[in-house]
This record gives sequence, structure tokens and C-alpha cells, in this order.
Amino acid sequence: MRNHAWRATLLALTILIIGALPVLAQSEEEGLFDPNDGSVLIGIENDISLPAGAEADGVIVIQGDALIEGVTKGLLAIDADVTVSGPGASVDGIFAVGGSLTIENGASVMDVGYIDTTLVGEELVTGELRDLETDMAGVVGWIAAAILVVLFFVFIGWLLAVLFSALLLVAFGSSQARRAAVNIGGDVLKTLVVGFFMLIVPWIVIGLLAITIVGLPLAIGLGVLWAFAAFLGYLVVGLWIGEHILSRSRTKARPYGAALLGVLILILLSWFPLVTGVATWFGLGAVSLAAWRVLRSGGSAPFTPGYGGPYGQPRQVPPPPYAPPPYAPPPQQGYWPPQQGGPPGSPPASWPQG
Repeated sequence: MRNHAWRATLLALTILIIGALPVLAQSEEEGLFDPNDGSVLIGIENDISLPAGAEADGVIVIQGDALIEGVTKGLLAIDADVTVSGPGASVDGIFAVGGSLTIENGASVMDVGYIDTTLVGEELVTGELRDLETDMAGVVGWIAAAILVVLFFVFIGWLLAVLFSALLLVAFGSSQARRAAVNIGGDVLKTLVVGFFMLIVPWIVIGLLAITIVGLPLAIGLGVLWAFAAFLGYLVVGLWIGEHILSRSRTKARPYGAALLGVLILILLSWFPLVTGVATWFGLGAVSLAAWRVLRSGGSAPFTPGYGGPYGQPRQVPPPPYAPPPYAPPPQQGYWPPQQGGPPGSPPASWPQG
């Protein structure tokens, strides 16, 4: 992998975590830094110096001045003024945030990564020199593009799943869905009121049940049931939209085209704010109201869509008369015996007379 300024960042942070703890654990009598024991030189709101001929695993300076004349593997500077000076000065990696960094002639610096830092002598860097603030903008752009691609495929998957669910709803519950959809246009006020309560009351009950350990499984079950009812109501609203656009599908037993069209339009409109919320509101109210009417009538539908009547209303026009079946022609007069369908008449002369 190509060597770049991120190496300096990781090196400095690793030195901070691994090397700083043993140094901070030293007693005051031992001193904070011995130039030749492989320790980490730390300065917090203090000026520090790594003299010529001294070596250290790392140097950390925060809100102070640092003069590097010796050899160190990593340098972490935060809001500090750092100078790498002298022919014997050598730093493998530098990570600076704020402040200033000065590299003088004769110093050896390999990789430098900085954010909002004033840099002097950048031409003396032998490795990579990177402004991480500029690089982060490019990285953020790539991350945003990747997120958009992922969201696009998620939307496509959601679209296919909803359309397939609409087909299943029409295939196995066309009449029930129509009875629920008729409430949207027929009982608007009741649908809104019932939908409002279904949006609030179930979650109050779920919250109260979730407080206790015993009621937590029931709360989870009610949450799943509410989500299913909301999704079902969403499909019902889509079916209602589609059947009002394709009026001819009202007399069809399986309005697949209306369901696909209505749900597709509803999904496209969902990009606008509040459209999904309003559709869920109406859908929950319509489904709940239809379910309540079925329960109140003892499990049977209070009415079914009739032939020739308005959408979802009871039968108002009788169906067309059926043609009479092809019965046998009526028997002629005098046909005997009567049990074969003919009227009674005089028996033949050859029959014995009573």
C-alpha cells in the first residue's frame, strides 16, 4: 500500500497510546524524560525540546512550543509551534493540527500530514506531504456518493417489495381491501378520526407495556401488528388511488393494474414531505374502520360491492336477467299418463272401463 501522510497520523496516535502511559506512570523522582531510554516526550501547555543527539520514540506537544534537534519516530502537535532544526534532526512522521510547523535546512522529515497548520519549508519533506483537510473533503464526497448509490438500490428494493405486496393483496383479499378503501372516500371524517387514534393510542399502550419485563413481549408483538396494519393501510390507499384513475377496474374481480398503478404513484409522491404520513393516516383509519364493522356484524361484511352500483356501495341495480334453461317443450293436450307431465284426459277406448 502506498505510503502517505495517514501513516504519520497512525504512528503519532499509536505512540500517544502505547508510549505515554508508561511515561506518565513514572514517579517525579525518575523524571519525565530520559533522552536515551526510548520514552515519549510530552509537553502540555509547556515548551519542550529534544536536544541534538537525543532519541525518543515520540514527541507530543499540545499548546506549546517544541524544538526538535534530535531523532524521533513520530511527532504529534496540536495547536503548537514546532521547529525541526539542525543537521542532526530527524522525524519519520509528523501530524499537526493548527499552529505552525517549520522545517529548517539540514533536517530530515519523511511524511507530514496537517490540518489548518502554517507550514514553512515544505519543500524539505522527503516523503508525502498532505493537507488532510482537503483530502477529507474528497473522502466525504466519495462517502456521500456511495451512500446515495446504496440508498438508490434500497429504494428499488423497497419499490419491488411494495408492488409485489400490492399484487398479493389483490390476489387474496380484493373484496376486503375494497371494503376498506371505500371508507377513504365515503366516510372521510370517521376515517380521519379513527386513523388519528390508531397513530397515537397503540404506542401509548406499547410504551406502558414495555416498562415491565412481563409486558415487553406483548409490546413487541403489538408493535409488529401495528406496523403490519400501517403497511396494509398504505397498500389500501394505493389501491383506492389506482381504482379512481382506472374506473373500469371497479367491476373487475382482480384489479391488478389499478393496484400497481396506485401504489407506484403513491411511492413516487412519497418523495414529497408528509405524503407517506398522510397516506398512513388514511390507511390506518380505513383498515381499522373496516375491521371494526366486520367484527360488529359478526364476522361477515356489512356490504359488498354490487353490480352496477357506485364503487364499494351495496347492490342498487339488479343483475341482468338470466336466459331460461332449455327445458323440454310442454306436452300436448291429451297426453297420458298424467305422471309424465301431461294434463289428465280421457283414457283410450281399449282400456277397460270401470
